Amino acid sequence: MKIKKLVLDTKNPLGNPNGVKMALGVTLLSSIGLEYKVAPQFINAGNYTALAYPFLINIIPLGYPCWKWINLHIVNYKIYKQLMNIVHSEQLIDYGDKKETTTFGERKVEYGVKIVYEETAEGTYITVYPNGIKHSDATQTLNNRLEETFNMNVLSVDHQLAYTKYLLRNVNRQRMEVSNDNF
Repeated sequence: MKIKKLVLDTKNPLGNPNGVKMALGVTLLSSIGLEYKVAPQFINAGNYTALAYPFLINIIPLGYPCWKWINLHIVNYKIYKQLMNIVHSEQLIDYGDKKETTTFGERKVEYGVKIVYEETAEGTYITVYPNGIKHSDATQTLNNRLEETFNMNVLSVDHQLAYTKYLLRNVNRQRMEVSNDNF
């Protein structure tokens, strides 16, 4: 049973921009179509403010990147900072040219990792997808860094070709119960 799941993609932190553009285009076309159908009725009735209501449907595709940002930077701030500390300390981001910047004035990310953080009843799973970074071998040796950052022990590591999955658990919290049947 998953208790908490957080996905951090350092290449596209707010989701796929092409998907957002596509959703915005579809809702814009649907609101224009709706406007075409209802505009004559609103104009005849003299209700000019109702003409703006179909365009409010365009808020929906813009809500996803906003929710993703709020979820990362406010709701799960502590986990986000811990994951970003690991990413920066292990140099898991490949930046483009120093002159290239994003819309917000940050350096453009050429290749970045995708980290999936999952808290379950068995422990905390952290899956790291290298996605073509230069230091992709560093994703397989994060044991010590994860133990320091999350203050838990790494119990198992699953190395695959496309990802590395770590299982972390706080061993001090585990209780071993002994019954008479064990003897």
